[in-house]
Amino acid sequence: MRIWNGSSANYADPAMDILITGGTGFVGRHAIAELQRHGHTVSLLTLPGFPIPTGIPAYEADIRDQARLAEVLRQAAPDACLHLAGIAFVPHGWEKPVETFEVNLNGTVHLLDALREVSPHTRLLAVTSALLYGAHPRPGPIQEEDQPLPDSVYAVSKLAADLTVLLYARRYGQPVMTARPCNHIGPGQSLSFVVPSFARQLLAIRSGKSKPVMKVGNLASTREFLDVRDVVSAYRLLLESGEPGEAYNISAAKSMTIQSLLDELCRLTGVHPTIEIDPERFRPTDHQPVLASDKCRKQVGWEPRLTITETLQAVIVEMGQAERA
Repeated sequence: MRIWNGSSANYADPAMDILITGGTGFVGRHAIAELQRHGHTVSLLTLPGFPIPTGIPAYEADIRDQARLAEVLRQAAPDACLHLAGIAFVPHGWEKPVETFEVNLNGTVHLLDALREVSPHTRLLAVTSALLYGAHPRPGPIQEEDQPLPDSVYAVSKLAADLTVLLYARRYGQPVMTARPCNHIGPGQSLSFVVPSFARQLLAIRSGKSKPVMKVGNLASTREFLDVRDVVSAYRLLLESGEPGEAYNISAAKSMTIQSLLDELCRLTGVHPTIEIDPERFRPTDHQPVLASDKCRKQVGWEPRLTITETLQAVIVEMGQAERA
């Protein structure tokens, strides 16, 4: 393991050993590819029973088990850690709030303490969420120092984890930082999320497996959306040269309605179904504020590369291939 000397500019190195917690999930799959493509060696920390990519070292552990985390860190000896493990589905927070805090907050604390005990020089990027800012109107794009106003149990758990990471950086001098990404979409995302849910329905209609009717929720809400491949590019750059003790927004810097997402998916699939509002899926209209991501762009040189059309097309292609397999 190399020792961080306090200067992020001197830390960037194309050959870090990076441990990814939650690395078998949607984002983890893309993070592995991004890190390996740029010369890093990757290992994973995962719950038992998840499929492991071929050739990737993996360690089984529950993020809530600090003793086991310490064992993993001793074995893996990572230069850096990308912390993705957590509950990512917002409704889960309302259904199981205690579990949400145990995983998202306590799990992060256990990882911080295990790092402090075993590997205090390991850089950590803890991924939280832009939802910690809430959906309240703001006079302009949200900066990292603006007031958080979370609207859900999930967002509160992520805010608490985010603030704890930054506190450990100040209190113990650990080289740790946080990333606050907006909504990210792309190939491999769970069907519980809006884009893959829409895409699957449209493909079923196109293939004749379903009637030309789509069940949807509220299409008037607005969100920022980034391709997951652009998001993991930001994570890599932050692991390489982000400043410890800092929080970084990762955003598209523009928002769009759910309706516009559906319209583009319809155009790309060539399917124009009848739209029906499903009361089970409907949520009140909200307009999540746009985030400013100037800090990430300026400090580590990150820029999103993929358009929303390219992202949606990739989702459609992969989902179509999976259905034919």
